Parts: sequence; structure tokens; C-alpha cells
Amino acid sequence: MSFKEQFAQAVARFFSWSWNEHPGKLVGTSGGFVFGLLLVILGFWRAVVLFLFIAAGFLLGKRYDEHRDLSAWLNRFFQK
Repeated sequence: MSFKEQFAQAVARFFSWSWNEHPGKLVGTSGGFVFGLLLVILGFWRAVVLFLFIAAGFLLGKRYDEHRDLSAWLNRFFQK
């Protein structure tokens, strides 16, 4: 087995272990890394706007996955 294959397996085992044992830390660290890259590449305000759109998409997708009514939520959200 080559070094590249061994390294790929070790990384896969690490991420599998991390996901099973510390999912919040893995997601938080990954999110922080991605947000940091966006800050460096896009700048602060563009990264914040992009993050807000991503968060809104996540919330809408979560409600859809849970088979909850999107129209009632959107009406309540935008009528305030």
C-alpha cells in the first residue's frame, strides 16, 4: 500500500472517529475554517452576507426536511 493510500485511510478514520465522538467540534471547526477562508477571500461584509444567505437556506431546508409548513413560517417571518 502506498503512502498516499495509507494517508487517505488515516484521514478517513480520523474524520469518522471525529464525527462519531465529537460532531459539534468537527462541524464548528469546519465552519470556522470555511468562514475564515471566506473572510480572507471575500472580505468581512461579503462573507457576512454570504453566511446569512447560507443560514437562511439551511433553515428553509431544515423545515422542508421536517415536512413543516414553509408558507406559514415565511408569512410570519415577513409580516413582522
